[in-house]
Amino acid sequence: MWFLGIDIGTTHIKTVGMDENGGVLAVRKCLTPVLQRDGLSFHDAQSVWQTLTGLIAEYARNDAKAHGPLAAISIGTFGQEESVAVNSRGEVIYPSLAWWQNYGDDALAPQTQQWLDSAGHYAISGMRSRPNQSPSRLAWLRKHQPAIWRQTARWVDFGSFIMWRLTGEWRAASSQITHSQCFDLRSMQPHQPTLERLDLPAELFPPVANTGECCGEILSASLPGVRLAPGASLFIGGHDQILAAWAVQSRQPTNVFDSIGTSEYLMVLTPHLPDSAIAWQLGVDIERTWQAGEYVMGCATPSGKIIQTLAELLYAGDYQRLFADLRRGDITPELTVSINEDDDRGLFSLHHLNAGLTPADVVHATLNHIADRAFDLLGRMCEIGAIRPQDAVLMGSLFQRAEMLEHRQRRWQIPLFISELAEPVATGAAMVARESWLIASNQEDRL
Repeated sequence: MWFLGIDIGTTHIKTVGMDENGGVLAVRKCLTPVLQRDGLSFHDAQSVWQTLTGLIAEYARNDAKAHGPLAAISIGTFGQEESVAVNSRGEVIYPSLAWWQNYGDDALAPQTQQWLDSAGHYAISGMRSRPNQSPSRLAWLRKHQPAIWRQTARWVDFGSFIMWRLTGEWRAASSQITHSQCFDLRSMQPHQPTLERLDLPAELFPPVANTGECCGEILSASLPGVRLAPGASLFIGGHDQILAAWAVQSRQPTNVFDSIGTSEYLMVLTPHLPDSAIAWQLGVDIERTWQAGEYVMGCATPSGKIIQTLAELLYAGDYQRLFADLRRGDITPELTVSINEDDDRGLFSLHHLNAGLTPADVVHATLNHIADRAFDLLGRMCEIGAIRPQDAVLMGSLFQRAEMLEHRQRRWQIPLFISELAEPVATGAAMVARESWLIASNQEDRL
């Protein structure tokens, strides 16, 4: 038997298999389908499903052929911000606007937006308000697509939709659903005052399940051509960052993770619910992890996008020259850098650009600021989570660069470890599938 982990990401869908003994099989991936409408980018869950079924069938025929039938699946996906409207038959009736884009107008009343972003509401949901979250997108759908809104039976993230296609059961992962701002972080139940304020029924969201819980048996008709083991089941995955941390921590135990791609996502695990007043001021998200009663604080910075911008502006896209300049440790530029919290003002700003400034000066000043900002935030997050930051594990392609590791080591002055996992999200999902199946079949001794 074998087990399958799926990562539905912004740019790619990835699959990783795992054998009965925990051996990792090949990584396969394909582009995530994107729709273009009126100059905007959308993701469509039905297109993702069709692409994914082909990818799974090919994986079963080739990479996993020698390992027998498929026993279990688990799925990690991008955030709940990317959700689709489905009707009572489960058909997608409106796609998801890509998470990095916003509609031209915010259909939420200003006072509702302020309330959603208030310290009081944050103490319930653990989420600061952003324009691309479910309350804004649902209000936009109700206002601009009234006929579609009247048909909308559920509002589901991509993991929930794929789980329904595979099992016929609606579920939402606990590490995803709080991003809707409509659930109580402590009880994981719908927050009725929020639903009433937004005029939303609780049934709009699927029932919540924790990472590792069984969603249901996989329907043989959902994966034609794929040989299934008796009782083959789907187990709840969740937010891609959570599953990546699961996979990495299994090899390098830590409470601090820093993953850098287009965005840099800093995470701190804690068994304590952090002080919400301070966390609200810091602007971090608080969500559930894969462990019962454990929380993770997370915060994103567009570090990868900033580095890309520097490479294009200063080095004609030549990253080798940029990182060669970063490796020089004797530069102390005087210019000032700030990360812009308001997207309308751009990614970052440079101040005090004096004559004689070099590209290396700009690179060092910018990356110094990003690293120092992250370390300051890390210290604050650890403090309110009652965690002592002894080390950190770094994930993502940019941290595979020796120059980035050396630079962070100079700025942070704590032990740093690079994750060797090529695809931590899909690998984490495969681990969830295997471990959950072994527990469900009373074979915990094989973990």
